[in-house]
Amino acid sequence: MSGGRLGLLVILAITLAPVASWSADEASPKGPPSESASEPQESERRPLREMLYGATPEERERLAEERRRLSAAAAAFGTDPTAIIGYYQLTYGHNAFTNNLRLDTATAEVRLPITPNWLLRVTLPYVWADLNQPRGFTTNGPSDTVVRTGGRLYASPNVALFVGTDASIPTAAKKELGTGKYTLGPGGAVAVPMPRARSLFFTVIQDFNSVGGDSSRANIHFMQVQSAVNTIWSERWWSTAFVT
Repeated sequence: MSGGRLGLLVILAITLAPVASWSADEASPKGPPSESASEPQESERRPLREMLYGATPEERERLAEERRRLSAAAAAFGTDPTAIIGYYQLTYGHNAFTNNLRLDTATAEVRLPITPNWLLRVTLPYVWADLNQPRGFTTNGPSDTVVRTGGRLYASPNVALFVGTDASIPTAAKKELGTGKYTLGPGGAVAVPMPRARSLFFTVIQDFNSVGGDSSRANIHFMQVQSAVNTIWSERWWSTAFVT
């Protein structure tokens, strides 16, 4: 019943409002209300638009050129997860965990652009593991291979969107160096150039699930959300701050 009353009130308000204001409108004509109503909204949006895109044609062109430069530099460095570019690299990493496990990892990575908007990436880590505790171990060897394939669904000077999936293959030489499971991690990435900060902001979201492998090993299911700011300092130097 309350819904019926509300509907009746709305209908009455719409029907009677022009009748009540008819004489006042004829007595004192006013300008178009849409212009005055839109001015405050427009003035509120203008500072944000000018901050993002520039206040003058010269500044807009300069910021647009900086966006293009940042996207190209991040793609060349391999730090833009939405970029479709071919290269190979070898990286080294060291990780120390609270259970006294230490991992040193050398990772070989190859990226192959299948088409201008489709990418294939293969990653193979070699791991040195040291678990310094009773019944611990010290071992090394290849870990699980990860294959990524996906495409760039949308790209403009302001934003780029990549959608694909990671597939993990249990190629570890020893049980301690891998999961023993085949896993799939579908997800997506979005990248936004920030010309005033000389940086590229991006976020990667993936959901990982095991789909087979060693039945004696634990199944895998987790979601990963990772954001980062990649700052381009020069043609040869960059830094990335991650939030996971």
